[in-house]
This record gives sequence, structure tokens and C-alpha cells, in this order.
Amino acid sequence: MLSIMKRFSVQAIIAFLLMLSLCLALVSNMIHSRYQNEILAMEALALEKSYCISDALTRLLLKTEMLSVHIQHNDGKISDFEALTYLLIDNPAIMNILIAPNGVVSEIYPLGGNEVMIGIDFLEENAGDIEAIIAMQTRAFMMDSPYYPVQCTQILVDILPVFIDEPDGSQRFWGIVAMTLRYPDILINATLDELSAMSFGHEIWRINPDSGERQIIVSGELSYPRFANFVETPIPMMNSDWHLRVFALQAWYTSPKTWLAAVLSVAISLKAAAVMQNYKNLKVVKDRLEALSIADPLTGIYNRRYFMETVALQMERIIRQKSKSFIIVLDLDYFKAINDKFGHQTGDMVLKETANRVAAMLRPYDIFARYGGEEFIIFVSDTDKESAMGLAERIRHDIAKNQILINDSKINITSSFGIAPAAPINRLEEAISLADKALYIAKDEGRNRVVFYDA
Repeated sequence: MLSIMKRFSVQAIIAFLLMLSLCLALVSNMIHSRYQNEILAMEALALEKSYCISDALTRLLLKTEMLSVHIQHNDGKISDFEALTYLLIDNPAIMNILIAPNGVVSEIYPLGGNEVMIGIDFLEENAGDIEAIIAMQTRAFMMDSPYYPVQCTQILVDILPVFIDEPDGSQRFWGIVAMTLRYPDILINATLDELSAMSFGHEIWRINPDSGERQIIVSGELSYPRFANFVETPIPMMNSDWHLRVFALQAWYTSPKTWLAAVLSVAISLKAAAVMQNYKNLKVVKDRLEALSIADPLTGIYNRRYFMETVALQMERIIRQKSKSFIIVLDLDYFKAINDKFGHQTGDMVLKETANRVAAMLRPYDIFARYGGEEFIIFVSDTDKESAMGLAERIRHDIAKNQILINDSKINITSSFGIAPAAPINRLEEAISLADKALYIAKDEGRNRVVFYDA
């Protein structure tokens, strides 16, 4: 009996050690998996929120750009400043808009309550004014950090230098256009409070140009815990170097789940949970990758592969319903000249703007994709020839009529269109080939026109 008990005790010890080793291995795998999941989730959230912040600020900053363009077009003269700025202040986050010829504030709207700002010199080398000096030197937008003025309202100031073109091709510094914004009211649409509901915190920071140190512009209710996971992403904004940090509110070693799993979990249940969790994580990543795979990385519209696959399925439906559909191919005229003159980055921005304009004119169920280079393709269904031609003409007219403003450059561009029926041909490749032939005819006939392929 003693020998059996001794043997049983040894077996129990061995079983305990094996189970403990397996549990420790599984808990370690769980911690690593959770770390990876948190990183993936935070990267997606940081990217989404950075663009939300950028969009909220850019929409407001463009109003300053509009005033700057007005000054440039009028050779530095301001006519009816109050009426012009009254139209621009359409957001409760905007406190005022001012102009400062040669850096000295001469006019501000609304004037009531802001009289003290008349005569302020933005270019005095005092602490807090370095943003205006940098803006003048770099000829770019600058965002002044949030601070509390006399009114005890936290504000943010965007500063834009204005330069006037001279007849000899040079530019002279005219002065400064600035807009005062209530902060953080301007970030309401960015919905940063959603992060705390997902157990994440956030900080927006920049390098202070006065001190050269890291400055937190805004943060959530909870500060960053030491050693917790975090990701940081720059906020795409007009020449303003801001960053968004998204972080976990708990470090892995302080999580009760970690210690509870290490003490109470058993091998089979913990392994099953880990496999299921990994399966879900992989599915989320797979879905995200699939979403990215259908989009053109530059313009954000559909890519060629998705267009070919989707339209092929649509044409099967059209064949059954015996409805009419058309392929529209459009190509930007002399696009290479834009790349040669302004550079490929400007050319990319022209493609983005063109894609946005075209997409805004299409129906929700029209399929629009970048076919390659400066060539785009549209599939319109359940319509007739006149409607398809009319759509192409409206797009052509919009592209030709409206200049594309990129930085200080005004770019004129036209486009040529080729249209062919997708039904009753009922073969996508052949329909695209016919539309291409019509496009070549449009180019041969002088470009900036719409040609319908008529067999």
C-alpha cells in the first residue's frame, strides 16, 4: 500500500507539474494574443480618429484659406471685410476672424468684445508669437497651441501668411490671416469619447515651438499608465505637426483577467478560448484586408480588379432583366504635362480631386473605379443612351470648368470620354474594348469631348 501511495503521489506531482506548465504556456499565449489584438485595435482606431480630427480642423482652416485667396485676388485690398467674414463664420466653434497687414491686426469680426486685439503685432518676438514668425518664414499654415486668454475660454488659433504675386514673378509678404477657434469644441465631431467606452485612452500632443518640449494639447479623463500598450499616428493636417496617441487603460500585468486565468483556468477550456479568440481576431484582420483589397490606395475608389469582378456579376443580372447598361471610360487629357510641370505629388492630388468630383455625381449603385494611371471607368446600369451621354457630359463639363486648387497652384484640366453599351453585348471585356475605341476617337478629334461607340 505504501508503495502504491508513493507511486500515486509521484503521478499526482507529475500531473500537477504538467498541467501547471501547460496552463502557464497557454496564459503566456493569451497575454501575447491580447497584446497583438490591442495593437491592431488601437492602430485602426488611431487611424480613424486622426482622420476625423484632421477633417474637423481642415474644414475650418479652409475658411482662412478662402479669405487669403480673396486678398490675393484683390492685390491685397479688402472690400467689405465684415460681410465676407460673416459668411465664413458658420460654425459655433469659430470665435472670430482677423486680418493683420504686415503682421499688425487691423480688422476683426466680430469686433464687439475683441477691440483689445486691434493693433496687436503677430511678428513681435515674444513667447507665444513664434508660430506667426514660423508661418511667415515657411509660408505655411501654423496652429497655435490651445491656451486661455482673458475671456477664460480655451482657444486655438490658426495662422496663415498671405503673399501677393508681383509683376516680376516675385512675391511680397502682405500680412497674416488668422482665425480663433473654441477648443476643444472643434473636436466634437471627432467623437474621441468613444475611445474610453472601448477601454482606451488618448492624448493629442505636439512639440512646442517655444520650448522644444512635448506638449499635450488634449487628453482623455485618464492619463497614460506606465508600460501600457500604445500606438501613435500623425494627424494629417495643413502643415501642423500634431500626433494622436491611443493607449490601453491597463497594463497587462495589472489585469485581473490575467491573474484569474493563470490561477483558475484549466488546459482544455483555456486552449479552446484561445483558439476561438485567435479565430475571431484572424477573421477581423481578414475582413479588413479584404476591404483594403477592393480599393485603389491613391484615390480611395474601387480598383480595377474589384470593378471587373463586380461588373461581371452585375451583367448577369442585366442579361436576365434585359435592361440597358453602359461602360464609360474617361481619361485626363495631357496628364503627363501636369506631372512634369508640378511634380508627381501634385499629379496624385489631381487624381484624388478628380475621383472625388466624379464620385459625387454618380448614383449610389453606379460602379466607379480607377482603371489605371489617369484613366477611370464607370459602369452605369438601368439607364438609356441619352442618360449615359448626359452623365458623361456633366462630368466632362465639371472637370473642365472648375480649376483644381493645390497649394498656390491653379490647375486647369480637361478629360476625354468613350462610351459603349455593355448590354446587349453582354461581354465585359468586349464592352470595355469598344469604350476604349470611342475614347481614342475622342482624343483624335481634339480631346475634351464625349464619343459614343456606334457599331
